[in-house]
Amino acid sequence: MKRGLLFSPVVAAAIGLAMVCGTARAGSAQDYYPRRAWGSFNGGQMNTSLLVFRDLNRNGVYDLGDRPMSRVAVELDKPNGSTIMRLTNVSGFANFRMSVIQRDLEVVDPGHYAFRVVPPPGYSVTTGNASQESDYVVSPGSPGDMIAQRTTHPVGLAADLTISGVVTAGARISLTGPGGVTAAAKVGPDGRFSVPAASGEWLVDVSADGATQRRHLVVGAAPVVLSAFSGKGGPAEEPLPDQHVVGFDDLMTTSGVFEVPSGYGGLDWYNLVAMHQRFTVGPGYINTTMSGEFIAYNSSGHPAQVFSDKPFDFTGAYFGAGWDDAEGETLILKAWRGDEPAYEDSFVLSANGLVYFAADYRRITRLEIRTQHYWQAAIDDFAYRTGP
Repeated sequence: MKRGLLFSPVVAAAIGLAMVCGTARAGSAQDYYPRRAWGSFNGGQMNTSLLVFRDLNRNGVYDLGDRPMSRVAVELDKPNGSTIMRLTNVSGFANFRMSVIQRDLEVVDPGHYAFRVVPPPGYSVTTGNASQESDYVVSPGSPGDMIAQRTTHPVGLAADLTISGVVTAGARISLTGPGGVTAAAKVGPDGRFSVPAASGEWLVDVSADGATQRRHLVVGAAPVVLSAFSGKGGPAEEPLPDQHVVGFDDLMTTSGVFEVPSGYGGLDWYNLVAMHQRFTVGPGYINTTMSGEFIAYNSSGHPAQVFSDKPFDFTGAYFGAGWDDAEGETLILKAWRGDEPAYEDSFVLSANGLVYFAADYRRITRLEIRTQHYWQAAIDDFAYRTGP
């Protein structure tokens, strides 16, 4: 039977001495913790970046409460006269790789560079610095062996605020804004209207067939789409008394996905999934999140439902397209009272930014959330009212 080798202390000491005297030796602190030779080129790379954020309070300053904005085009003009473009990532950064040695990257030569942010349609720059310039110089030993003489400052974007909706043909619309100024809206042949708006409280009066409907709404950080006016004087039912808003942030604490369970917020849910906004790379999930870090979407792009045995009022939610390939997708909302259809609306979604759908769906028992081409719609701050 074979046995393991046994070494006496004398043999072990002899072997250790041989290693010291031969190919191995004890190391020094200088061996284990070498300093870089700062006068030589490093040969690596680093990013030169620009941050784009959603200026939610529209004050032109990157401050608390603002959020990164994904999928914004940023151009970089190079010293050789060429221009390259990068889209901002889920953290809001447009990154351009920089290296003196690695010549296949975006920034490789010293000289004068210029950045320019190109806002998506319906967005404007609030910080006044869409264009920024800097000189880049060689700096051996830095991560990319080059540095910027002046770094970029964050660029804020805010949605161009509007109030839009659909009325019956021939209806007259009067809007009263935060300053008390009243103006009429032009109604198209298809009954659609859209007017510029400022942040604050608004009254919208729609007159048709001898009856007038009035809506109260608050315009905040996003364009507002009103649910359709019926032309019949509006819902006869009084609003239910108890207001609720669910933001899907209290369902989970990790970055996975979680099917919204029945009973959440006192309602029942079907085929609606909550997730952390950065669980995927879909820019619309970043750009639609308004409260907390979590958001919901219709699972696999198929219709989702919110329902209850007791009637509830659906009052609104933020919506966006989850993915950039779904730019211009149509969201279709339908509501029922029991088996009877009660409301239906549709409007266009964008991955670049969100809209707030201000609904006036009263005493419904079921709401369907559907996209026309079965892409995922991002949803946040779902608002509703319940009664006793």
